Parts: sequence; structure tokens; C-alpha cells
Amino acid sequence: MFNYSDVTVESLRKDLDNTISECKELIKDLKASSEVKLNNFNDMESMIYDLSGRVAFLGDVHPDEKIRDFGNEADSKIQNFALEIFNDSGLYEKYNDIDILNLDEEDLSFHKDLGLDFKDAGHGLSAEKKERLIEIEKKLIELGISFSENIAKDKTELMFLENELKGLSQNELQNLRKEGSNFVITMAYPDINAVSENCSVRKTREVVWKAFNNRSVKENSPILEEAVVLRNEKAKLFGFNTWSEYRLQNRMAKGPSNVSSMYEELIPKLQKAADKEKDELVIDNIKINDIAPWDIRYFVSAERAKVSNVENSELKKYFYIHDVKNEMFKVCEEVFDLKIKRESNHNAWHDDVELWSLWEKDGPQLAYFYLDLHPRDGKFTHAAVFDISSGGTERQELPICSMVANFPNPNTGDGLMTFDEVETLFHEFGHVLHNGIGKSKYTRFVGANCEWDFVEAPSQIMEHWVWKVECLTRISKHIETGESLSEQICAKLNKSKNIGVSLLTLRQVSFGLADQHLHGENFNDSLIEVEQTSQKVTTIAYPDDINHLAAFGHLLGGYDAAYYGYIWAEIIGDDLFSRFENEGVLSNKVGIEYKDKILKPGGTIPAEYMVKNFLGRKWNDKAFLSQKNLSK
Repeated sequence: MFNYSDVTVESLRKDLDNTISECKELIKDLKASSEVKLNNFNDMESMIYDLSGRVAFLGDVHPDEKIRDFGNEADSKIQNFALEIFNDSGLYEKYNDIDILNLDEEDLSFHKDLGLDFKDAGHGLSAEKKERLIEIEKKLIELGISFSENIAKDKTELMFLENELKGLSQNELQNLRKEGSNFVITMAYPDINAVSENCSVRKTREVVWKAFNNRSVKENSPILEEAVVLRNEKAKLFGFNTWSEYRLQNRMAKGPSNVSSMYEELIPKLQKAADKEKDELVIDNIKINDIAPWDIRYFVSAERAKVSNVENSELKKYFYIHDVKNEMFKVCEEVFDLKIKRESNHNAWHDDVELWSLWEKDGPQLAYFYLDLHPRDGKFTHAAVFDISSGGTERQELPICSMVANFPNPNTGDGLMTFDEVETLFHEFGHVLHNGIGKSKYTRFVGANCEWDFVEAPSQIMEHWVWKVECLTRISKHIETGESLSEQICAKLNKSKNIGVSLLTLRQVSFGLADQHLHGENFNDSLIEVEQTSQKVTTIAYPDDINHLAAFGHLLGGYDAAYYGYIWAEIIGDDLFSRFENEGVLSNKVGIEYKDKILKPGGTIPAEYMVKNFLGRKWNDKAFLSQKNLSK
């Protein structure tokens, strides 16, 4: 395994230059060869993929700013080199020489995908259009890296006196940094969550919410505006009307009209339920028509505490991060017939980072995964799973990925998680399992390398276990007494799952609508107009001095024109979980079948077929609507 612990800018630069030179030699030999095979292209992809995991990945996680900066610089070089590979007309000729007569289904899928990549690189366009396409691609790479970098480097901090943070527990206050008599609220999720869910001072919630949603607005707004225009121009080069049409042509949705249909079907049901939720949830003498975005999570948290009869600050005491994580592993081991083992972290990029290995219960090792779970200056600010290596090479035999998150750190605070954070941990671990279990002989199909609007289904399904009594009694363990939550309290918590669900889901819908707006026919509308238009769906009055799109990392992080995929995949994930609901929440029989039919194929089989194979029918939204108590 690669040793991240002793890297320097010089060693990384050497690795970058040497690997690109090695890959260029491979390409040169390939173009000179009389016999070209699909594996030659896979070797190139593996080399570049793993190089990104060794070097570019550090731009998101390394504690040394110089190494992070070089990681971002390397990311640009790697992406531009990959662009160069598919622009190579000589290589394209060799691709066309491949004999496909005796290829199996997986081979044919890889061959087809390569063809699409060559087509997307401009083969088939006029020389003038191809030249412009390359200019656009290079600029989009540069913009994407800068956008992400600006979010990570945002150092917004707010100061509050203790009486301005009324509602936060003593534990939560102790987790905050102090400067004199002021408590410091950073933009890290543990701080934001504490205020959003528990602070009874409405003005404080408003100030924090606005600061969080306006991160990087000055730096990133022009970047996003330029990226949107360039994407539209690129789509036009290929004969598409919009970037959304271009992006979705090979996804499950096939095109933006099916995304619109999903939203049109769902929005009226959500809005009707949201009107009722506002009436039921509003507290602190706030008028229903005055409810603001910074009130929703506070309302939901208060109501959840009432229904479960456990205050939020007390509930957190049952979810110490290491206890939750270890019990989550045990649940996954039992349900999916796996074994998860702790490994030495001596090669990791930070002392807080853990390394684990994933095994079949009575069989071979499947993968490794890192857990980088706590906030640091300059680190990626959200929660995600990064592919580090697809494995299958002499240098790295097994796949490796890393969960990167921003949960409370027990080394600097109490390490107690909110219930939403527990849900996020399970969600992201769904990606880890997908990355570790998914297999293919081709790098691009390993693990979670599948259709982008399916990729969230194996993570969405994991969230269900958090709420189930059978699992909740296991993952909860009081930090002082060691007792688990009683079955009665777990049942009440499960009952509280749908508190505010329509309001919260409409917020997600608003993100998806903004994304489609930006990448549709009206892409030239101002960002403020896009923001304001998309927020109308929430039925909540929205301030006119906020533009969260500048801090919406997904828009330049691969989810452009594809953020709808979260709800699309949630609908599928809920349907997949219906088998566990019907046959046993922790059923090992269903778990093994799920592992074999959904996780193991990776991207080798179209998602529609995988889902039908597991369910015995085409997927539908019945389970999704039922889960959210929405009438059909």
C-alpha cells in the first residue's frame, strides 16, 4: 500500500511526473503495436486512476497546506492528461481496430464506454469544433478545482456570547473554541449542527445559517457562472440543446424530461404535507407565515425530542462515534456475511485517520478502506467517499477508498454524534461497501463506478437501519452508563423519523431544481434568480441576500445536472429495502442476495437490470411514498 505518512511535495511531484511518463510510453507502444486489446486501455486507466488516488486525493485531506495545494495542482495535470489521452487520434484508430467478435458482455460494455469517451473527446466533430471543445474542457477542469479549493479554504468564523447560544448543552459549549468570553462558531458541521438543531436564540440561528450558506460567494459565483456557460456551449457542440440533455443521455433518467416528471409527481404531495408540518411544528411564538429556513431543523429537533421523550443533548450521549462505528461494522458483518478488521494506520496522512480491511466472512480479503472522520483546517468540508485505487494491479492488488467526513472529534471534544450524523455515517459507509464489494476486470466498473443516478442507492438504503429498533438498540450506548436505548425509546425514535420530512425533502428538491435550472434552457439567468426561483418550492420565505450555490460543491464536483439523483436513488433504495422490511430487517438471507445482486456487479450490469434481478420486478415509488407517509 502507498505510504501517505512521509510524502513531500518533491516525492509527489516525482511520482506524478514518472507515472505520466510511464503512461505515455505505454501509449506509444500501444500505437506502434499491431495487436491491440481492451486490457491495454484498462492498464492506462488503472495507472491514471491510482495516480489520482496517491497524489490528487491529498488536495482534499492532507494537513499540510503545501501538499494540499500540490494535490490540487496535480489534479489539474492528471485530468488534463486524461483529456489528452482521449483526444489522441492515433489511439482512437487503435480502439477502432479492436476485434469485438469474441467479447463477453462485460468486455462489450467496456468497449462501448470507451467509444463514448472518444466521442465525448470530440472525435467526429470538425477540427474547429474539436479545438474549441478542448479549450472548454481544460477551462472546466481549472474552474472545478478552484471552486472546491475555495470552499475548503473558507475560514468564516462567528463569535457569540453564551446567552446568544442558549439551548446548547454544556457538552456542546465545551466542544467550541473560546476567545475571551466569546464562543467561536466555525463552518465545520459539528458547530453548525449544534446551533441549527439546538439554539433557541433565533437571531443566532439566522446569522449562522446565512454565513454557512454564503461561504465563498464572492470567489465562487463568477466561477460557477462561467462553468455553466461553458457547459452549455459544449453541449451545443454535440448537437444538444442543454447541458442537462447532454449529461443525462447515458444515465438511468435518459433525459431531463424524466427528471421533471419525477419532480412534478412528487412536489404537490410534499407541499401538501409540508403545510400540515409547519402547523404542527412551529414553536416559540413564530407565526407560520414567518417561518424561515433556519427554523426548520430547530423545529424538527424539538419535536423529535418531545416524541421520543429524550432531549437532543441527552440523545447524543448514546452515540459516541467509536461505539456507533464499531456496532455498525458488526451489523454489516452479520447482514452481508462480511468481516471487518482494524489495520495499522502507520501509512495514513494523519494520526486521526484509521485503516480497515474488508473480507468475506469465511473467504478472501475484498478491499481496504480509510476513515478520515474529523474536521481539520483546509480539509474537504462535506462528507463523501473517495476512490483511491480500483486494485487489480501489481502495485495495488485490492481496491482502496476513504470515507472523508466532519464528525465530532473525540480527541478534541466529546465525540458525541447527533442522530443526523449517525445517519450520515451509515450513508457514507454504504458507499464504502459498494467500493469494496463491487468487482470488475475493468477499473471503470469497479465498486461504485456505475450510473450516476444509481450511485446513491446503496448509500440511501443504509440509512434505514439507523431507525430500526433491531439496529438502534445495538448502535446506541450511553457514554456514562453503557446502557442502550430501550426498545420503547427506539420505537418512539422510529416514530419520529418522518417529523418534518416533507419540509426537509423539499429543501433537497430545491437543490435539484436549481441544478436543472443552471443546466437547462435558462442557464443564463443570474445566480440570485436561480436561487430564488428554486427556493419557491420549499413553501418557506427565503432571504434575498443568500446565494448558497457558490458553496454547493456538488455543482462542480460531478453532480452537475445530476443532483436529482439523490431523490431518484432514494426512491430506488427505499424499494430495495422493502425486501428487508418484508423478510427481516437484519435478514442475512436478503443481505447476501443484496450483496451479490446489487453491490458485487459494480458497474458491469445496467442498474435497471440489477434492481429487477433483486426485486423480481421493475422498481417503483410505492415504498418511498409509504416511508414518507405520502399518499399516492
